[in-house]
Amino acid sequence: MDEFQEILQDFLVESFELVEKLDEDLVELEAHPDDLELLNGIFRVAHTVKGASSFLNFDTLTHLTHHMEDVLNKARHGELSITPDVMDVILESIDLMKALLEKIRDTSSDDGIDVAACVARLDKISNGDLSGLADAVVAQEAQDKEDAAAAEEAEEAEAEPDYENMDPDDIEAEIERLLAQRQAEDRAKREAKIAAGEEVPSMPPEPGEEEAKEDKKKEKKEEKSEAAKAPVPTPTASTTSKKASSEDAKAAAPAKRAPAAVEQTIRVDVKRLDHLMNLIGELVLAKNRLIKINDDVEERYEGEEFLEELNQVVSIVSLVTTDLQIAVMKTRMLPIGKVFNKFPRMIRDLSRELNKKIELVISGEDTELDKSIVEEIGDPLVHIIRNSCDHGIETPEERLVKGKPEVGTIALKAYNEGNQIVIQIDDDGKGLDPEMLKAKSLEKGIITEKEAESMSDKEAYTLIFKPGFSTAAAVTSVSGRGVGMDVVKTNIEKLNGIIDIDSEVNVGTSIKLKIPLTLAIIQALLVGVQEEHYAIPLASVLETVRISKDEIYTVEGRSVMRLRDDVLSLVHIGDIFEVERILDASEHAYVVVLGLGTSKLGLIVDILVGQEEIVIKSLGDYLKGIEGIAGATIRGDGGVTLIVDVVALMSMAKDVKATALTNNGEGDATSNEKTKASDYTIMVVDDSKTDRTIMRKSLEPMGVTIVEANDGQEALNILKSGEYNFDAMLIDIEMPRMDGYTLATEIKKYNRYKNLPLIAVTSRTGKSDRMRGVESGMVEYITKPYSADYLASVVQRNVNFKPEFL
Repeated sequence: MDEFQEILQDFLVESFELVEKLDEDLVELEAHPDDLELLNGIFRVAHTVKGASSFLNFDTLTHLTHHMEDVLNKARHGELSITPDVMDVILESIDLMKALLEKIRDTSSDDGIDVAACVARLDKISNGDLSGLADAVVAQEAQDKEDAAAAEEAEEAEAEPDYENMDPDDIEAEIERLLAQRQAEDRAKREAKIAAGEEVPSMPPEPGEEEAKEDKKKEKKEEKSEAAKAPVPTPTASTTSKKASSEDAKAAAPAKRAPAAVEQTIRVDVKRLDHLMNLIGELVLAKNRLIKINDDVEERYEGEEFLEELNQVVSIVSLVTTDLQIAVMKTRMLPIGKVFNKFPRMIRDLSRELNKKIELVISGEDTELDKSIVEEIGDPLVHIIRNSCDHGIETPEERLVKGKPEVGTIALKAYNEGNQIVIQIDDDGKGLDPEMLKAKSLEKGIITEKEAESMSDKEAYTLIFKPGFSTAAAVTSVSGRGVGMDVVKTNIEKLNGIIDIDSEVNVGTSIKLKIPLTLAIIQALLVGVQEEHYAIPLASVLETVRISKDEIYTVEGRSVMRLRDDVLSLVHIGDIFEVERILDASEHAYVVVLGLGTSKLGLIVDILVGQEEIVIKSLGDYLKGIEGIAGATIRGDGGVTLIVDVVALMSMAKDVKATALTNNGEGDATSNEKTKASDYTIMVVDDSKTDRTIMRKSLEPMGVTIVEANDGQEALNILKSGEYNFDAMLIDIEMPRMDGYTLATEIKKYNRYKNLPLIAVTSRTGKSDRMRGVESGMVEYITKPYSADYLASVVQRNVNFKPEFL
């Protein structure tokens, strides 16, 4: 980067920092025109940008800021009053200043933006002529929009040189041409200034002018040193600022303000912070793994001396990792005031456009959020606040009739709540009428009459977030197209956030956005179903409860339970993700109560593993987009756990019918109410076809239903399929793939089959074999050879076969 480009970069960074809060300060100035400190600060920004832009030969920006400075200077000397019409012109000039800075950032030139009309209005104000300002501003805004559209079309039509297919010599020539063109333009501008009698600083040194170059470097270092000492950075071109009169210097300094502490800061590329965050994520995973290994070692080597030292090392690593994680997260944090600062200007413009009187009250702007979330939260807040202005706050006349002050209030605040940030938007407007919302939704086909009848007021408020919903009487530039609030809901849910809305007619509306502090590392509740594990973001977990199966009811084909004074819908996580389940009938169930805005859902799981800090990982191109899954993480034991997308899961749950939680009870009821011999079902498991035939022939006189399996593995698969409700199993011990002992052990893992009679039929007669059979869950031990009558009698006894069926 050459010296000119380095100076230009410093100028842009400094200028964007200076104008960032101008909108907010100018709106504040309009409300308090006698605040000299505020006015001096605004004047100083215009003065600073003018001086630096003049040094860098940005004539359009210099021309505009010079005339802005004239108006602000007259105002701070009491020669001019800041009226709403005057402020319209000043704000228009600020918008142009931002546009010019963006043009310089993108093209290194401020050509192509016409500021003549705005400058003419600034001159009229300076001369005391305030007639026709409002109409002129409206006309100019319309013209600006037309010009912007035309310029965009022209840019699209203009073909760029085909650099990719150019020869190296042609590319070199093109570079030389562009450099020469830029230098010629700069030279012409400087000569024009010199001809007009203006004093112009010397150009950055040409190659070969070593002495001048060294002087310039010295001067630049001095300027940077001075800038570091000042509370607000001074222009890079110190020669211009030094020319300011002592009176200007006094006015530019904020009055009655204590000296600011010296800040040592460094600008860091966001990509570096993102990379650092990824590394910290990997370190957190390694920490979790280390803790798990340490727990396993403690259990295995209990009482060993080295354990104390190992525990100390693990504790230190865990502590340092946590501190490092917090430190890195803090480097990515930005105050939410960077988003809030644009709303005073927006409220001011909307107030004039809607002919309403609205005051914005901001608090908690120092609350910090991760940079990625700060960037995403702006648009949803814009939609909500515009909606509050248009639909919430009444006109001054309506407010006076209702006994309210004619000035409506919108309060915007942010605060911490656990591991979340809450952004709250309150207004004292007309509030939301739930009956009107239901009627509008019915009219637009968003809900059915049955849904409307059963809908609570709290649920009715959420209708404003439905796509296509609008209560506006007519389409305006502010609202009425039925889009906006649905986008808010979508964007907030993308951030794993939730929206809570409350309202009262003629009192006002309160909307709370609850957003996680960061999207990279979160607290999660780990749950299990069968052999699968899932991580549920803790921010969406309201509570966990342990209930008995008797507390679960079926209403209109859906499982529900009573949770204190509410009826809670239930769904088994295995039904949503289609996990093959054998165990559905344990005496108790664990319910994770999920909350999303006003909606609640009880998620039934087999086990609660515990709470853990997890690092969110993408599933990659092949697996991304799986409904109900937000990503994956690596557990402390090295296994991969899927992270639940709570928003999608609650949507999927609507299509799940009553969860089969009491299959075992139903099976028992069926087995206890046998009406004929064939209602009894017996499985015969043996790898020998001859032995299976002998057992079948022995049982056929009873009239029972017989199902055969070639080995233990096939028997287990038949059992898990749920196709049959077995009353007993005859099991051989010596079988390929899975022997009888292993099969019995696997079957007894499931409560549904804990009372299923397992009868060993084998040629192994040793005492140890019998003991092993009992340990694995066998209730009878029949040795080969046996008589058919004996086998039948054993089966009849174990299945409580009714004598009348013989």
